[in-house]
Amino acid sequence: MIKQKWGWAVLLVLLLIASVGLYQRWDVETTNKPYEMVVPYEELKTLTNDSTFTVDEVLSRLKKAGLTSVSLNPMTLVDLDNQGTLSIYTDKMLTEMFRFSDEDVQVPKVPGYYITIPEVEYYEQVILDGVDPEKRTIAGEVFYFLPKDSDKGLNTFLGYDETVLNEITDHGLTYVLRMDNAEDFDQEAMDLVLQAHNGNTNILFHGEEVIGFPELGQMNEWTRQLHEAGSSFHMIEFAKQHGFQTLARNTDYDIIRLHSIDLNQKTLDESANQVVRAVKERNIRSIFFHLTYGDPEESLEYAEEFLTEVQGLMPGGFQLGNAQPYEKISVLQWHTLVVLLAGILFTYLAAARIWKWWSLSAVAGLGMALLALLYIVLDRLVILQGFALLIAIITPIYAVLASVDVGDNRLRDVTIQYVKAIAISLAGIMIVVGLLNGNAFITGMEIFRGVKLVYVLPIAFVGIYLFWQMAYRILRENGVRLLNAEVKYWHLLVFLVIAAIGLYYVSRTGNAGTASDIELLIRNKLEEWLYVRPRTKEFLIGFPSFVVALYVRPKNKLIGNLLLIPGTIGFLSIVNTFTHFHIPLYISLLRTFYSIVIGYFIGLLLIFIVRKLVIRFRLSE
Repeated sequence: MIKQKWGWAVLLVLLLIASVGLYQRWDVETTNKPYEMVVPYEELKTLTNDSTFTVDEVLSRLKKAGLTSVSLNPMTLVDLDNQGTLSIYTDKMLTEMFRFSDEDVQVPKVPGYYITIPEVEYYEQVILDGVDPEKRTIAGEVFYFLPKDSDKGLNTFLGYDETVLNEITDHGLTYVLRMDNAEDFDQEAMDLVLQAHNGNTNILFHGEEVIGFPELGQMNEWTRQLHEAGSSFHMIEFAKQHGFQTLARNTDYDIIRLHSIDLNQKTLDESANQVVRAVKERNIRSIFFHLTYGDPEESLEYAEEFLTEVQGLMPGGFQLGNAQPYEKISVLQWHTLVVLLAGILFTYLAAARIWKWWSLSAVAGLGMALLALLYIVLDRLVILQGFALLIAIITPIYAVLASVDVGDNRLRDVTIQYVKAIAISLAGIMIVVGLLNGNAFITGMEIFRGVKLVYVLPIAFVGIYLFWQMAYRILRENGVRLLNAEVKYWHLLVFLVIAAIGLYYVSRTGNAGTASDIELLIRNKLEEWLYVRPRTKEFLIGFPSFVVALYVRPKNKLIGNLLLIPGTIGFLSIVNTFTHFHIPLYISLLRTFYSIVIGYFIGLLLIFIVRKLVIRFRLSE
């Protein structure tokens, strides 16, 4: 049996070697500082329809305020109609128009669309090249005619407006090309996209699918062409576009995380703070914002204020510019093997400390070794994710149960055990982060699986471990009587309250939970003061409970054990913090540091209150 101190000596050496990969991630995340502000061109164009200023003036004002990029939809006949470049009529519409005419005008009965010829030659040529229409003359006016049964339609991809692209670049702005997965999109249309490409043009897919999906062969071919032309691809946060994960893997995760925000939905301060939080905390490098509705001048002024506010709130180091994908993080095979070995040893040490039975410790270590071997042989990411999940579950259990034996309730002993629990947690965290490293994870394309289990299983295990002997004794002595006991209403009430607390606790994991207005206000203030806020469940619940539990347990084991259960929350929560791989490593470290320190001092404050209450209780006897 390996002794704990020797096992930990070997583990620390393995973790030191593994830290090379973590440093590379740190370096990649901290050197990618440019972020871009993108607005859709169509909204800028709409803004000028009922105003006295032009698109040129709008671009100039927004560029001065902080705009860096403009997104552009592809041209279609419908779009050209909407912007007034041409007009589209059906055969029925023309028949109705000439019904009361003095002339005897006969509209052919062939169903289709009659398109007025644009005055600008460029657009006329775009139509001729894109849909190859017929020419028809009705009542002396020449139309382009597009039959309804044609393989081309009103929404056929016609490329991107060169006049608009030039207008954007003339203002020193970059453009982002939007692409729809239209049914009639073909290689000819792709050639038009490449024609609009300037060698450094990024792509933003519109809708729920990547171009070419679900035909994987076609999708891979088109994304390959775009990537070889110099495109990176925008991944819209919280939007799951079909085929995007395959695209990301095929392009070696050459993607840029994008956050979309509608200025109509929140106040100026809320919108600006949301943007800053996205850039600072979630590896977002592209902000796509929609203009407000209403008066054009007010909408433009609001957009200028928003852009200015974002720059004012953005932390130093970040700067406006062209968003770039993260540099490649090299995940070497030997590094993964070292971390796997560290995970096996960590599991063995945890089992040996918790159960103190050599056979169970050996089984636990052997099980993890077999899982690691399975990953090496099959090279399946899901196996590595499963290995990391087990480490994440074991870590808070090991941290809590290995640190509960305080010789005395002196603050020095409490502090030593607290630091010990933190050290065990950080070791487990290094293993999890070291296993799931690389661009696939920091971009959010690949994720840590099993967050709910990390929030539930450690608490359940610690509770059962601490109270199983008591529960067994009660059941053995009173089992039959308990089964036959009457259930009173207050029993059901207690059960419902506990169930409600449990459901609320689980619901607050991930992004599904909601926060009250007061909690949001406190969060914003903490971010303002501390750069990044520590998690409430850590510094206000988990760590203070654990500190008080360590202090109380030598004198009252029952109360101490009860406090250890919520105390487990602090440790599982910091593990969970680091499993959000799209959050920069330095942000997670800073957030955890705040939680550990603040939670410790709140725990000391509670110990002081406990002491005063005990003294007062004794004096009153």
